[in-house]
Amino acid sequence: MPPAKKNPTISLAAGCIAGGVEVCITWPMEYVKTQLQTFRNVAGGKPPPFTGIGSGLVYTVRTTGFLSLYNGLAPVLLFSVPKAGIRFGANTYFKNLFRDKDTGKISMGMTLVAGLCAGVCEATFAVVPQETIKTKLINLNMGMVDGVGHIVKTEGIGGLYSGLVSTCLKQGGNQGSRFFFMAQYRQLVAGDAEAKLSKPITFLGGLGAGLFSVFTTSPFDVVKTRMQSVEAKHYKNTLDCFYQILTHEGPLAFFNGALARSARVVPGQGIIFVSVDVFYDLIAGYVSK
Repeated sequence: MPPAKKNPTISLAAGCIAGGVEVCITWPMEYVKTQLQTFRNVAGGKPPPFTGIGSGLVYTVRTTGFLSLYNGLAPVLLFSVPKAGIRFGANTYFKNLFRDKDTGKISMGMTLVAGLCAGVCEATFAVVPQETIKTKLINLNMGMVDGVGHIVKTEGIGGLYSGLVSTCLKQGGNQGSRFFFMAQYRQLVAGDAEAKLSKPITFLGGLGAGLFSVFTTSPFDVVKTRMQSVEAKHYKNTLDCFYQILTHEGPLAFFNGALARSARVVPGQGIIFVSVDVFYDLIAGYVSK
């Protein structure tokens, strides 16, 4: 008997709710990660004000106050709801599309492709404006209204859509690696890549998926952040950004902020994979009544 297909619309709705829950819990780590990635560590240049998670949190609270850790949250929260919805809805859609017509199953390779497609959809329709606004608000240390007004005034509407290519690379890699990891994890734990797991076991799998994605996509994340920050003027395009970081700062610069990113992404993925399962079941149960 072919495995039951999930409903993309319900996956989209469950993802929307789960995305809002996850971002509110993990935002301070994203703030510090973004700051670490935008520092240019060039020989002879000004040293960064902090170099790690703990020092970043202490420095921020001491210099600009605790609430400044939540600068940039408003646009991210606004976009995180549709962003996660698009991610999980698109993943379900593409998985259903790529299933074998006879068996109803999907191969690991096509699971990866479905995740990549979901990530590109997420980047195109939600992540690019969200990430650009978030990064620039943090750099400028402004609230949402003043910050967006400043960006539009100085850069035009196009200033809200910086780094499309690098963001698609990052999100495609992120979601492809995460959904692929979870499929492998379910296969290992339960013998079925689409098995329903208990909440604690799903949470552990989400942690693993988050860690796996951080280290496979960190170079794309660093470049994306540079291209969307106020420092983007130093680079001609995405490829030039890659080249300049590699030649002037060295390959390890591609992993700037990886620890801080892990501190946000790893628990965040545990939270969101569990939350999606919970909300999917709740919504599906309500719809079936």
